[in-house]
Amino acid sequence: MSDRRVLLGDEPLQRPPLRQSPDFGWYLIGWIGLVFAIVGGFDLMLTWYPLNFASPEWEFGTVSAMLDGLPVPTLGCVLLLGAGVARGKRWLVRTMAIVLLALAFMILAAAFLYVTTVPMALQSVPEPAIRTGLKKAIAKTSVQAVVYPLAYVWIALKAWAHSSARDV
Repeated sequence: MSDRRVLLGDEPLQRPPLRQSPDFGWYLIGWIGLVFAIVGGFDLMLTWYPLNFASPEWEFGTVSAMLDGLPVPTLGCVLLLGAGVARGKRWLVRTMAIVLLALAFMILAAAFLYVTTVPMALQSVPEPAIRTGLKKAIAKTSVQAVVYPLAYVWIALKAWAHSSARDV
C-alpha cells in the first residue's frame, strides 16, 4: 500500500526557487539605465533652453542648474556601462566611455562659462546674508565642476581599458 499525502493546511506550500539569471538581471539594469540617461539628458538639455548667453544671470543659474541635475543621467550612464561590462558588450562599454568623456568636456566648458560670471554675481549682492547663500552656491557648483569631470574621465578610462583587455 502506498502512503498518501494529505494536505492539512498548516504546512506552507513549497515554491520552487527562482532560477538565477544574472544576464537577465543585467539586461534589466541596462534598460533602466537607458531610461535614466534619456530622461536625465533631456532634463539637462532643457536647462539650456532658451539660450541667453548675453545674460550673466542666465549663465550663472543655468550652469548651477545643469550641475545639480547631473545625478540622474550619471546614474543612467553608469548603469548602462555596468550592464555592458557584465554582459560582455564591448560596443556598449566603449560607447558609454565616449559619452562620459563628452560629458566631462561639456562640464569643463560650462565651468569656464561659470567662472566668468562669479565676480559679477558677487558684486551684484551687497547684503551679507544673501552673499553667504551665494557663496555656498558658488562653492557647491565649483566642487561639482571639478569632481564630476574627474570621476567621468576616470570611469571612462577604466572602462576603455577593460574593453581593450584580451583574456589569456
